[in-house]
Amino acid sequence: MAHTESDAAAAATAAMENILRQLQSPNNEMRNEAEAAFNAAKQRPGTCLDALCTLAITSNDMVMRAAAAVLLRRTAIELWEGATEDTKIVIKQKLLQGVRSEPNANNRKKLCDTVSVLASGVATQGGWPELFPFLFEMSKSPSSHDRESALYIFSQLPGYISTLLEPHLGTLHQLFHVGLNDPDQMVRVAALKATCSILNTFESSKCKSFEDLVPFMLRPVSESLNASDEDTARTSIEMLIDVMDTEPRFWRNHLEIVVAAMLSVASSTSLEESTRQLGLEFLTSAAEKLPTACRKLPNFASSVIPVAMGMMLEIEDESEWYAKDDDDDDAMDYTNFDAGQESLDRLAISLGGKTVLPIAFTLIPQFLNNADSWTHRHAGLLALSQIGEGCERQIEDQLGHVIALALQRFGDPHPRVRWAAINCVGQMCTDFGPRIQREFHGQILPALIAVMDDAGNPRVQSHAAAAVINFCDEATPEIIGPYMELLLAKLLTLLQSNRKITQEQAVTAVAAVADAAASLFSPFYDTFMPLLRKVLTLATGRTELRRLRGKVMECISLIGLSVGREKFVQDAEQVMDILVRTQGRGMDADDPQSFYLMQAYARICRCLKDLFIPYLPYVMPGLLEAAAQKPDIEVLDALDDEDEEEDDGMETIRIGDKRIGIRTSALDDKATAVGMIACFVAELGAGFFPYVEQTAQVMVPLLKFFYHDECRSSAASCCPDLIKCVAARGESSMADVKQLFNFIMPTMLDAISGEPDVEVLVVLVEALGESINAVGPAVIAEETAQLHRAVFIIAELLQDRAERKAERAQQALADEWDEEEQADAELEGAKDDEMLDLIGDAIEIMLRNAGPAFLSAFESAEHRRNIPPLVQTFAHMLAPERPSNERRVALCVFCDVIEHGGPGGVAYTERVLPAMQMYCTDEDPSVRQAAAYGIGACAKFGGEAFARAGGEGVLGPLGAVVSAPQARSEEYEMSTDNAISALIKMLEFQTASVLDINGVMQAVLSYLPMKCDLPEAKSAHGGFLRLVERGEPFLYGPDFVNLMNIFRIFAELLGTELMDDADIARSILVLKSMYTRVPEDKARLAISRLTSTHQARLQAALSHP
Repeated sequence: MAHTESDAAAAATAAMENILRQLQSPNNEMRNEAEAAFNAAKQRPGTCLDALCTLAITSNDMVMRAAAAVLLRRTAIELWEGATEDTKIVIKQKLLQGVRSEPNANNRKKLCDTVSVLASGVATQGGWPELFPFLFEMSKSPSSHDRESALYIFSQLPGYISTLLEPHLGTLHQLFHVGLNDPDQMVRVAALKATCSILNTFESSKCKSFEDLVPFMLRPVSESLNASDEDTARTSIEMLIDVMDTEPRFWRNHLEIVVAAMLSVASSTSLEESTRQLGLEFLTSAAEKLPTACRKLPNFASSVIPVAMGMMLEIEDESEWYAKDDDDDDAMDYTNFDAGQESLDRLAISLGGKTVLPIAFTLIPQFLNNADSWTHRHAGLLALSQIGEGCERQIEDQLGHVIALALQRFGDPHPRVRWAAINCVGQMCTDFGPRIQREFHGQILPALIAVMDDAGNPRVQSHAAAAVINFCDEATPEIIGPYMELLLAKLLTLLQSNRKITQEQAVTAVAAVADAAASLFSPFYDTFMPLLRKVLTLATGRTELRRLRGKVMECISLIGLSVGREKFVQDAEQVMDILVRTQGRGMDADDPQSFYLMQAYARICRCLKDLFIPYLPYVMPGLLEAAAQKPDIEVLDALDDEDEEEDDGMETIRIGDKRIGIRTSALDDKATAVGMIACFVAELGAGFFPYVEQTAQVMVPLLKFFYHDECRSSAASCCPDLIKCVAARGESSMADVKQLFNFIMPTMLDAISGEPDVEVLVVLVEALGESINAVGPAVIAEETAQLHRAVFIIAELLQDRAERKAERAQQALADEWDEEEQADAELEGAKDDEMLDLIGDAIEIMLRNAGPAFLSAFESAEHRRNIPPLVQTFAHMLAPERPSNERRVALCVFCDVIEHGGPGGVAYTERVLPAMQMYCTDEDPSVRQAAAYGIGACAKFGGEAFARAGGEGVLGPLGAVVSAPQARSEEYEMSTDNAISALIKMLEFQTASVLDINGVMQAVLSYLPMKCDLPEAKSAHGGFLRLVERGEPFLYGPDFVNLMNIFRIFAELLGTELMDDADIARSILVLKSMYTRVPEDKARLAISRLTSTHQARLQAALSHP
């Protein structure tokens, strides 16, 4: 019987060997047959597993062993459950024995990978108890191969079974310590890989005990370099960089020795470029991940910055640079020069200007003044460009000096230095706009115009045009206007160059000038438009001119947008005909025209408005197709392919033993199409209606398209515009509006709940509010379930925001953040603050449209996720210790509840009026404004609850606001306006609570009219009119003392935008009525004391028929 089983196993193994050989055949038919045979073999899982395992371990053919090991790894988990327990035991034993017996290093590694993958499927269920003891025993073997294999398997396991490894961390620490000091270099590298794998997997508290290994973790680097084995050194440094990226705190206590080691690598000119670059990358990553620690480390910046700038000197004056017809260097090899530039930029951003600028400004003048070395002057100028963003605040103080340094080199004898000087100015125009445009246009533009005459160096000429583009990004028509004639004449000359790079940059520069100049470009329209149309026509079908043609599309559309519809309409039909025919001919995936074409459509739509609607049938099908395209995703075997180079345009991440790749270039095209469609919907309104259904079918799923942030953002902003598009068709469309809302809202709420990026959340929350506003009360009244879910999700967002805020505070303490890092964290917190503002806006919209129906959700908790009621969250935000923006938003929310929440909302008056009274005199003007507005809302809607809450007590704080010396200052006028408005509401609705009514009336009349907060001014002036209409005695004061101010207010309000349209129409009637009610002599006396201008306005109003 045993003999029969043995024969069967041998036959199965032989059959499997034949399958594997056929799988490697170049013949497709044979490979297909082999795949079918293997699928059939898998129907007997145990036999298949055993055959593969036997071949992987015992075959005499090394290639066969490798193929079997790989296929076993890929299928072991799938086949495992179908095998018998005896077979499983045998497979595990064979694999572990095979790891020890395999003589070939690559095959041994494949078997180790198989053990790791199999462990991920069986060890968690207690199915491989002997694995860890075996590995621990093998790590002590006299054989270096055994020790290396054990450590290699441990390096793989954390990604699969970290929970099982956690109890053994102490033992692993000892094992790694021994391995890092092993006499064999490959064992030391495997120990480093295993150590880094643990550090990359476990949380910081678990990693702390491994910190004493840091000195030994550097050994594989130093000893590989000593042995001239730079490949192994690079592999080791890459592991250390990964740990710096995922677990930066691990390095803090040993940062000095690690930095010293990496400085030695980065600065050693005897090493290969890629090795030095990795040394610099570690140092740069350290600055990014541990900025405070690096700033505190003596000589960190003063050592690393010279290394980065030194690498920027490693550049040759090659003839290819002068002949290149493209400023894009992406296709070139990554050199030390590139690494130095990139590092300097990142160091400046991470360490900040206070640390970087003093060192840079010591080195840069030395470089610029080196008359014998163009590379030094070139590097010095580019260093200025690179540090601008990170040192912005510090350079601001000496911006004129820095500009002068760059402009001096516009006349440098070496063309590449002139190019660098222009590049520096262009970058500063971006980093320091709009100040640089306002204050230094007189130096920059004439210099750029002059250097465009450098006909012997087209790269210099074209870069001058590129710098004009940077300048125009933040320029106003007033700034660019005086230079347009000369500047456009030079650009017109460059357009006629025979160098493509010069033509392309000149076209884009003309577009930028037109965009900045707006209507001032009109006199030049007839000069440029015929030429641009000609280029667009002549370049058709020429592959080498596709980019130029795309830039011409961009230029024409920007010019059209600048000069306006009336001027552009004469050429629009011909231009659109060319664009539509271009699209109709079809474009390759890499055709740059595609991007420019979509952007041009959007601009022309914005220019032509409803005149663009006839072109939608030609434009929309292609855009919808591009927006709907599926992401190009590849799932690869990471263990097989980890050494393969990444395809251009393909970004990958590793998840377990898989490598997920996604083609980003296709995603960018998709995002552009989505953005263009969103533009059409926003601009065309009801004219877009025929495409609403198709567009919604594409856009709504994209709310959860996590491969691209911009796609999600554009789709979100498009959704409320789609609803508005349908609603614009009138009452008859309400059923369609409701249907569209119900299609959008569930996915939008899911998207908000699952969105990981705060910037996208901001767009989504804004879209939520606008969508609810677009459908209006009639629809929202029937959609209470959607409303409740929206409220719960908002509560969840606020809880997540609080947790992020707490995490930042905790991290600040743990990492001992300094001033620079605190400032960076504040920028991150600003995104959360913007979201909080939009949540407040969304709640106001919900209340305004849903009214009392909102309150039940507002007051309910989400028990399943332990989320408190929204009312509780905002009540806590009213506490004095909370930040001013939280108190302001909470005040606004409760104002809206009282204003729109019906009787249930009014009930909050007694709970929140004391807080409004307290914050009415807050130091923060925005809090003061919200509190004053809230008091007015309580007075208007609170009824008897206002008096019960001690309403008369608010008069003191409101009076303090109104009478403050800075009441009319720019900073405080908004809050003062709201305080005056609140007093008017008290006079109108809560007269009994106004104890000193004459004094309050005089204060109000002395201040009116309000001019700063326009919406509140209209409301307050309406209240003033109603008081006048009612003829309240307190309005006029004793002996009509207030009459002059009342007439003055009318004189200053008449004919202005400070009243609602309805109030403007009746204000003259109210004025006439009042004039007839008061004693004539009092009225004449009061009017006589006004200015002649005021008197004339009143007389005109009173005599108005």
